[in-house]
Amino acid sequence: MLNFVTIVYSKDYPLLELQARSFARFVDPEQVASIHVVLNDVDEAGLRARLAPILPAYGALQSKVRIVGGDELLLGPDRSSRRSLADRVLIEGRHRIPFVRKGGWRGNNGYRTQQVLKLGAARIAESEQMVILDTKNLFLRSFDRAEFFSEGGAARLPFIPVRSEYHRNWLLESLNALQVKAPDLDTLKTTTFSTPFPVRRSLVLGLLDEINERFGSVQSLFGSRRRPSEFMLLNAFCLRADPTLRPWFEDAPSTALGLWPTYSQQKMKDLIARIDDPELLSLGLHNRAVSMLTADTRDRLFKAIARRGISDRATTQSVLDATSALAG
Repeated sequence: MLNFVTIVYSKDYPLLELQARSFARFVDPEQVASIHVVLNDVDEAGLRARLAPILPAYGALQSKVRIVGGDELLLGPDRSSRRSLADRVLIEGRHRIPFVRKGGWRGNNGYRTQQVLKLGAARIAESEQMVILDTKNLFLRSFDRAEFFSEGGAARLPFIPVRSEYHRNWLLESLNALQVKAPDLDTLKTTTFSTPFPVRRSLVLGLLDEINERFGSVQSLFGSRRRPSEFMLLNAFCLRADPTLRPWFEDAPSTALGLWPTYSQQKMKDLIARIDDPELLSLGLHNRAVSMLTADTRDRLFKAIARRGISDRATTQSVLDATSALAG
């Protein structure tokens, strides 16, 4: 069975309704062990209250959904090997420091704690096979476990060459953090770093154990001056043993479509035109990209989501308008 985890914060939480509706529309409850909705917000109580009305959108899967606070994943006697005074004050207690507090878990940088929580979610996963999501992801069709995991247990997702500067930097920082010798990056392929991201729970737990041994905790690593990424840390951990990433990962065709705020209007229009491709499994709607869509592109998106049976136009428009307002 699959364990799904999605990270939510207050600037994009309305998108969870579309994700929930896509779960209800396409996901067989018999293949789901649990769905964990993890809060990445300085005001967890407020965000939890805003999410409560969305939960019925999961339909028959609602009983398998649990909203989880960040403390459950990151704090406690078995969550770290040591906690320095700086960690206690500047990470765990950051929400208490005026002018320093930010919007993520316990007042930390939300972008970085999002990565921390994705890894920490393995500690509460209820099955070996996890699928990590962001709030922006929604499913576009039905699927079975074999699309995410091979018969041998390898997570199936696209492998990509290390071409962009940020990809290279994330990987090098991750290799350095784990003291793994860097391979030839000109010929290397890593997994993608986008969601949905399938991964085996035991792999993530092994990585967390090493991080705890080296840095005390995963939040301490991401709270330092180092700049790894969650998915490149998983790659670095695997690359120590095998440059092909076996047996943990297996190359597979991309079935995800994503809309990002860095894209031009023309590129977003072209991508939306592909939404009826029957091979596409998921759509990613970045909150800032939603606010940038033209009226025509939004109209095409509304119609496509309605054709998939996920949501009617009025509901989709309400969700996207609320998300755009939060994105500013």
